Amino acid sequence: MSAPRLLVAQFVTDTHEANCWLAACADTRQAIIIDVPTDDPRVFQYLDAHGLRLTAVFITHAHYDHVDGLEALLARHPVPVYAAAPLPGGIATVVVKAGHEITLGAAKGRVVETPGHTPESISLVLPGAVFTGDALFCGSIGGTTNDRDKQLEINTVREQLFSLPDDWLICTGHGPSSTIGVEKEFNPFFNPPGK
Repeated sequence: MSAPRLLVAQFVTDTHEANCWLAACADTRQAIIIDVPTDDPRVFQYLDAHGLRLTAVFITHAHYDHVDGLEALLARHPVPVYAAAPLPGGIATVVVKAGHEITLGAAKGRVVETPGHTPESISLVLPGAVFTGDALFCGSIGGTTNDRDKQLEINTVREQLFSLPDDWLICTGHGPSSTIGVEKEFNPFFNPPGK
């Protein structure tokens, strides 16, 4: 049996240039939104244009530039919200931890914990793609407040994400996407120059 086909769309927002991602099962047309930096009409236009049905939201971490549009989205689409801890503002949250399975039509996703940028940072692994929030960027990692958290983030990304296939897409919280193979080889936080 072939792997489910995944549709992935990126929306760069005006909120700190944070990315809002949409992933959908091409077979069932069920969709999930990953991070909601702002109330962005392009997301709903994309859903309508491609005949997709929003079934859930996944929050990688609760910084404002990843959740500020969530209340407006839920007012129109009251769907489950997955996060690593209860979200502020009384938003009903399905709390998930490492290994939690999230079904997206014919596709099966799983949660991996990627702390460092925040203690509760999580990433969503779907067939062919991983949505990393601010844990891993193209050529960088998420900012931390101390060396201990920085090393935790580096170790966690190496263990949890770099074990994925090299050709899998990395969908980041800010900036362009990348692939597992490119970041393993060229990201200076994992391969410092001169080593």
